[in-house]
Amino acid sequence: MKISKILTYVVLAVGVLGVVLWFLMSRGISSLMAENGVTEARELPLEVVEPAVNPLYFLTWAIFIVIVVATLISVFTTMAKNPGGLKNTLIGVVAFLIVVGIGYVLADGVETPMKDGEVLSANGSKMVGAGLYAFYFLTAIAVGMMFLSGIKKLIGK
Repeated sequence: MKISKILTYVVLAVGVLGVVLWFLMSRGISSLMAENGVTEARELPLEVVEPAVNPLYFLTWAIFIVIVVATLISVFTTMAKNPGGLKNTLIGVVAFLIVVGIGYVLADGVETPMKDGEVLSANGSKMVGAGLYAFYFLTAIAVGMMFLSGIKKLIGK
């Protein structure tokens, strides 16, 4: 059996487990809301919610780590089988880092008050701005590439 087929079954199992855990957690939160006489989960006191959610939260992290490790193993084994693809991968990673770097340079860093009374630092604000700029640049690049691909298909016919 190929590794890709095994990973497909693992991802399917994790998805099913996630749905089951989501159902159990939402049912548990609903019963906590009924016991405490509140209508919204955010009205529940933290000391009531924390014991119910913590085990599922840690399990979620464990599943996330397993999935990331399995994905990295799959990627690196594929790259080891095809060393020529390593160059293309590195070009893509460097291009992405350049786009993020440009976004970081263009972003403004301003201390910003938040709704909960805390203040977002200038560096945090700059990182958020860099992420937004990178998103905009990558979206524009993707739309432009789709547009050029469509034009090439029209001209080629």
